[in-house]
Amino acid sequence: MHFIEEIAVPVILGGATAAAMLATYIHLIRRNHLTPGMLGFRRLDARMLHLLWQIPAAILASACAQGLFLAGLSFLGVDSTAANSSNGALSRIGALPAPLIGLTVLMVAVLTPLWEEVLFRGAFLSGLTQRCRPFAAVAISAAIFAAVHLVLLTFVYLFMLGVALALLKRFHQNLWAPVLLHSVNNALVLLIILSAAQN
Repeated sequence: MHFIEEIAVPVILGGATAAAMLATYIHLIRRNHLTPGMLGFRRLDARMLHLLWQIPAAILASACAQGLFLAGLSFLGVDSTAANSSNGALSRIGALPAPLIGLTVLMVAVLTPLWEEVLFRGAFLSGLTQRCRPFAAVAISAAIFAAVHLVLLTFVYLFMLGVALALLKRFHQNLWAPVLLHSVNNALVLLIILSAAQN
């Protein structure tokens, strides 16, 4: 029974990631005959060196906005500590054997950012940009990105991250830029969870 509980997190996470990647491929890429270039994947160039400051700045700005939001909730008397506790599925990662931790890191820090960026910045942002002003397209795509994560307490962080991801896509005109930021962000979240699990 203990073994089944151990592997439940990577199995569920892996199944959800595989299903999302398959759905994105079938319903977005294959149906519309999209190539990687049409989705926004371009060759890396020297301009991508801006990511060395853009990625830390985006994560720091998102974290500051989240901190202000949580401080505001606290000021209003809302107790966010119970809702913010690490009782979620990801908090169990630290108890997994090393190979399963590695598999989880691969799914969360590599595969998930890839398909989410294809969907949110490759499809949603591009489609919204054709129908709305650029500011509205960025804001709407960021709100959708934050909302689908279904964690109300982290909506502000995810919204700010979504704005940063969209701005990177627009600045670089390359989908690799938001993929890299998304990967670094997810890897940092996993690192924090694993560090907390060790303590």
